[in-house]
Amino acid sequence: MGRTIASITQTWQEEEAALNRFKRALRKDDQLLLDELLVLSRLHLAEASYASNLYPLDMYLIAILLEVYKQLKATQRHLFNHDQHKDQSRLEEENVFLKLITNYLENSGEQVQESTFEAEEEELVVVEPEVDSSYTDFEEAP
Repeated sequence: MGRTIASITQTWQEEEAALNRFKRALRKDDQLLLDELLVLSRLHLAEASYASNLYPLDMYLIAILLEVYKQLKATQRHLFNHDQHKDQSRLEEENVFLKLITNYLENSGEQVQESTFEAEEEELVVVEPEVDSSYTDFEEAP
């Protein structure tokens, strides 16, 4: 006896043939991109055979999305690692900058402390304003 259901590869070839009119209507650049997407969907033909409850085109679209998402995640990991190296070098630069500022403040702090000691040696004159009112005057106010 023969098969009663077409194989997944045969179904995929039928779907690809159905897309040919759409493909011809596209620009040349878009046709190349569509071909690349169809190749991505072929990568999961074996897995698609287990999804007999889905329409064939739906399964191919899911396979394409899966491959594109894997590429996106790989790109994100690459960028994250690249940014992480940038962050580490930036942190090293900030540490050097903070050390320079700390040294400067420590040195200038010694100069500021010396000038405050000199000011303490001078006699400070505190002038208090003359006050004619007392606390009891405020209590009697209306």
